[in-house]
Amino acid sequence: MSAATPQEQILGIVNNHWQSCCVGAAAQLELADMLADGPLHADILAERTKTHAPSLYRMLRALESTGIFTQTAPGVFANTPASDCLRRNLPGSNWAWIRFTLCSGAPVFEGWRGLMLSLKNGRPGFDQVTGENAWQHMQSNPETYSTFNEAMRDLSSSISPAVAVALDWSQYPVIADIGGGIGSQLTSILEAHPSCRGILFDQPNVVAEAPEHGQIERVGGDFFKDVPVRADAYVMRWLLHDWSDEESIAILANVKKVASPNARLMLVESVIPETPEFDMGKWMDLNMMMMATGKERTAAEFRDLLDQAGFDLEQIVPTPSPLSIVVARPKA
Repeated sequence: MSAATPQEQILGIVNNHWQSCCVGAAAQLELADMLADGPLHADILAERTKTHAPSLYRMLRALESTGIFTQTAPGVFANTPASDCLRRNLPGSNWAWIRFTLCSGAPVFEGWRGLMLSLKNGRPGFDQVTGENAWQHMQSNPETYSTFNEAMRDLSSSISPAVAVALDWSQYPVIADIGGGIGSQLTSILEAHPSCRGILFDQPNVVAEAPEHGQIERVGGDFFKDVPVRADAYVMRWLLHDWSDEESIAILANVKKVASPNARLMLVESVIPETPEFDMGKWMDLNMMMMATGKERTAAEFRDLLDQAGFDLEQIVPTPSPLSIVVARPKA
C-alpha cells in the first residue's frame, strides 16, 4: 500500500475519533461480556442493553470493520481477540481504562472537552468544565473512583513485571512504595526478589484495600504532610506526573527528610524524548494537562526537579514498558 497522503492522514484522525466513541459505547453497554458465552443477534443485544436495534447493528458493523467483533451470520455478532479486551474481568482487559476515558460523562472524556480552555490559560480542562478537580470528583463518586482504581490495576498488569525485572532490587533490603495504591507494583518487585521486604504507603482508605502480603507492611498517611517510613529504596510509580513541579517538590522533600544518605529514590515515569518521534508520553502529557496539575517530563526536567528537592539524578534505567526508572540519591 502506498503511504497515506496528508489529507488521508488528517481524515484518518477524524475517523479515529469516531472509532473511539464507538469503542467507549461498546464498553459502556458491556457488549463484549454479553457475547462471552457465544454469538448473539444484534436484536437480542439491543433488547438486553435497551438500545435501538438497527442503530446498534450499524455500530457493531462499523466496529467489525476494525476487527472489534465479528459476524458469524447476518446480524449475529461474536467476540474477537480485540473485543475480548472490552470484557470486564478477563486478564488483560482494558474495560476499566476505556470506561474511564472514552465514555460520555467519564472523567477523561469530559476533561478533554476543556482542551481549548487549557490552551488559553494553562489550567486543567477538567476543572474548568466541571467546576471541581478530578480528585474531588472521584472522592464524591465512589463508582467512578472504583473504575479508576480498576483501570490502574489493569494498566499495571504489564508495567509491574517490567519494572520488577529492570533492576536488581535485592540490593535494597527494604523497599517503600510511596503512593503505591493497593500494592501491585510492590508485590511484583517482592515476588521477583523474595529477600526484600516492603512498605506500602498511601492514604489510609487506599492501603486498607490492599491484599494481605507477608512481606508488606501497610502504612496510611498523606505524602504532602510527611512520609514516616524508613527504607533503602523509595519507589514512586506514575505519581509525580499527577502533580505540578511545586507539588512534586513538596512530596520529594518529605522523602528527603527521612531518607538515609545511602537510600535511593526510584521514580517510575515516562521520560519524554527531546526529539520529534512519536512517544506515548507526549500524549499522556496532554492528558495530564486536561486532568490534573501535573505533566510528563524530560530527563532535563527530572534533573532540575530532583535538584530543587535535594536529590542528584544518578541514572535513568529503561524498562520493557513505556516507563523508565529515574534513579536519584539524596544530596549530602
